[in-house]
Amino acid sequence: MELHDALARRRACRRFAPRPVERELLDRLAAAAHAAPTASNVPYRQVMVVDDPRVIRAVRQISPSLLAEPPALIVILTDVELAVRRVGPIGEASSLIDSGAAGENVWLAAIDAGLATQFTMISTMPGIRVVLGLPERMRVDLIMPVGHPAEGEPTGPVRRRRRPIHHDQFDDGA
Repeated sequence: MELHDALARRRACRRFAPRPVERELLDRLAAAAHAAPTASNVPYRQVMVVDDPRVIRAVRQISPSLLAEPPALIVILTDVELAVRRVGPIGEASSLIDSGAAGENVWLAAIDAGLATQFTMISTMPGIRVVLGLPERMRVDLIMPVGHPAEGEPTGPVRRRRRPIHHDQFDDGA
């Protein structure tokens, strides 16, 4: 699939088919996350694949933004201690930007594989650490439900409103 086609088809999916996602495909999505840049090339990003229904159910119970019932989750994590130690104080904030890039890579790889996903955030960090067995230094930046789209779920190109592009200087009238 061409990149412009994947970008045109990127849409949030909240309904998934009740069939599992093949481990090979989940590993491909995790590899796409790892292909995204990090500040100073410091390897502070970690990726967790969750496909145990009990763990997914526990994550859903503590994460109100996870409305879907997916067969798998891709969790983008940051080792905040490593980010700050190697990049400096800005590492804590820049790692959030980097996680967004990793999430977009996962999303585009999912589209390419015929899968669907969306971004969700976590507001209860202590609870998610317990459920996923994470040490204190790890921060969950994104939880991405992943699966085959449910029947009837739109998967075609999205019609998006054109937004202004500013050249050289900001123009409120653009």
